[in-house]
Amino acid sequence: MSIARRIAELYEVKMNAVLDRAADPREMVDYSFVQLQELLAEVRRGTAGIAAARKRAELRISDLQRAAGRLGGQAEQAVRAGRDDLARQALARRTAMLAEVSRLREQQATLRAEEETMTGAGRRLQEKIDAFGVRKEAIKAAYTVARARADIAEVFAGISADVADAGVAARRAADEEADLQARTAGLDEWLAPGAPADAVPLLSDGQLQAQLDRISIRAEVEEELARLRERLGQGAGQGHRTVPHTADLRVEAWGPTREACLAEAVRGLVDSFAVVAAARPRRTAERRFVAGSDEDLLVAVVDEVVYRLDADGEIPVTAAVRPAPDGGVVLTLALADVHEAEITGAVPKAASLHDLRCAPDAAGRWSCGIIIDV
Repeated sequence: MSIARRIAELYEVKMNAVLDRAADPREMVDYSFVQLQELLAEVRRGTAGIAAARKRAELRISDLQRAAGRLGGQAEQAVRAGRDDLARQALARRTAMLAEVSRLREQQATLRAEEETMTGAGRRLQEKIDAFGVRKEAIKAAYTVARARADIAEVFAGISADVADAGVAARRAADEEADLQARTAGLDEWLAPGAPADAVPLLSDGQLQAQLDRISIRAEVEEELARLRERLGQGAGQGHRTVPHTADLRVEAWGPTREACLAEAVRGLVDSFAVVAAARPRRTAERRFVAGSDEDLLVAVVDEVVYRLDADGEIPVTAAVRPAPDGGVVLTLALADVHEAEITGAVPKAASLHDLRCAPDAAGRWSCGIIIDV
């Protein structure tokens, strides 16, 4: 072998040893660990952003529900004043708001699912980081031992043996590092931002859907206006309202007779959580109640509505109450499937026996009030 060839081989061996030391696998493992931690921080920031968007949607839903309630009361006042044009505009705005509430609820559900997915991804990534943290220390320790053994071998066996041992140790550490890098790349692709190709947009703004929405809104407005006129024409001086009560709801009603007052209480209960203007009754149910007091009659009537909703999935579209010969009352309900109604609030669970009222005033005008557990 020529002197030039031996010098070239010796130079190649020396350069390989220098490159092995420069590309220290311990530093590469530490770098991969830092990348995983930065990825976890990005996942947590994304989760927080989704949670904030979901909260904003929740606040918007609450604002729209309150505004829709006010518009419903203003429409009723306009009809009383003979201003059907104003009532029609108020009901149109109210129906549009309720449609927006429905779309926001769908968006809120999608955001909640995304938040849960991101939270689960963050938890799994944290577990992988914890496991990798333990493993990387073992890799670094093994490489350190291999490096020390290679240095010792270089002293006693010469440069050739040293290069061979160090090359084996370096390739072993490099294989471990490549495996860790592949896992990191897989996580990057798995958690990469951007929606998949088959993702469905949260809201549709197509021209066809907009036209259909406008037709539906006009139909609902006209039907609810007709219903409002009918209810106001049945008896002046009667009505209902809902009042927030801590974590529950209080329904108050009034009318010229006990039976009219109880019927208004049923309408107030239904209006507190649903819009039934577009619902089609599928049957009529009649039930007679006898109780020791008028307050007990009020509880019995309200419990009947809650029972129909919970047991049969039915919601009253109209309600009428007439006196019974034995001093009780007969409740007549036109019932529709609850899925045909637009749910706008918390569904009632039961009538509370606390703070009940059902009695006439000095002028003979009846009023009642009841707290509803929601």
